[in-house]
Amino acid sequence: MELTWGEDFEALAQVARSVFAKDSPLVDREGAVDERDRHRQLVELGWLQLHGAPGSSDGAGLASAAGVFVEMGRALAPSPLPALARARDLALRIDSPAAADLAERIGDGEEWIVAVPLDERWGEAPMRLESGRLEGRAMAVPHAARADVLLVGALEGDRPVVVRVDAGDVEVELMPNLGERPLFAIRCDRVEVRPEDVLARGEAAARAWAVSGRRADVMLAAQVYGAGLRLLDATVTFAGQRHQFGGPIGRFQAVQYLCTDIAIDVHLTSAYAREAARVLDAGGDAELEVALLRRQASRTAQSMVHAAHEVHAGLGFMLESDVHLFTKAAKYWQFELHHPTDEHTIVTCLGAETGVEVPRESEVAL
Repeated sequence: MELTWGEDFEALAQVARSVFAKDSPLVDREGAVDERDRHRQLVELGWLQLHGAPGSSDGAGLASAAGVFVEMGRALAPSPLPALARARDLALRIDSPAAADLAERIGDGEEWIVAVPLDERWGEAPMRLESGRLEGRAMAVPHAARADVLLVGALEGDRPVVVRVDAGDVEVELMPNLGERPLFAIRCDRVEVRPEDVLARGEAAARAWAVSGRRADVMLAAQVYGAGLRLLDATVTFAGQRHQFGGPIGRFQAVQYLCTDIAIDVHLTSAYAREAARVLDAGGDAELEVALLRRQASRTAQSMVHAAHEVHAGLGFMLESDVHLFTKAAKYWQFELHHPTDEHTIVTCLGAETGVEVPRESEVAL
């Protein structure tokens, strides 16, 4: 397992720390920055072009670019960067001039383009493309109301496709959520799709979705890691300052165990993220590594705020406390990183590596 980040990780993290600190609700609860201003800032910093095309030496590797996302998580800073970076990453993995043009437009800040992933999460089946018409619904699409263009994952028969759709052709509805994220439901009601707007089909589309999705999951887990470091520091500090029964509560082993649990889970997430980034940077598919990472990061998002609330007790629920801000963010990360198929993927991949035969689901005793 790789235990180091990329060579440019610290340099990018240092810049990101100063940038995101200004937008952090941990610093200014009332601060409001327009999404367009944030977008303009990302363009000026060049962060919409962090990743280069596959096989290119341009851009930073995933293990280096993670520095930006770790600091985003540490500050709990709202930003469209993850959504825009995923859409560009997807476009870069499609071998077509149209997709290359979209990737360039995202990187230059000319268009706001968001990916609508091909999956069955949130209880919705993938959209379907039939006879040149796109129909279906997708849930929890970030920043969709601001988008100019959507890159939609759909099924054409039994083949996956990537389709370019003008945002004005779809219905967009805000989804209120505990994490207070800009998430939207997307509905396509027989939207016309021209042949040139189908960017990839079949295996090419499936691989583009899979790899770009795994890379996005590494960046999401990096945010969990950054937030966990900040929450751990806040919880340890509180345990040293809060006095009960004649001294700081941090002297009790029960409190020490809770802080230790946060530290263990947070640093495990970091270790899994570094290994997954290393494999992806080397051109591997990282199916096993990302499945392990998602499982750990989703658990960490849940467990770290639970332990922090145990230490802070009732004070953690007060609006004056920062703990509830971590709780809101962690709820989004927990559900976004949870993939119900990860356990089966882990067992199957490990079985293939070790030569141990994995029973079919129908043969597993319940």
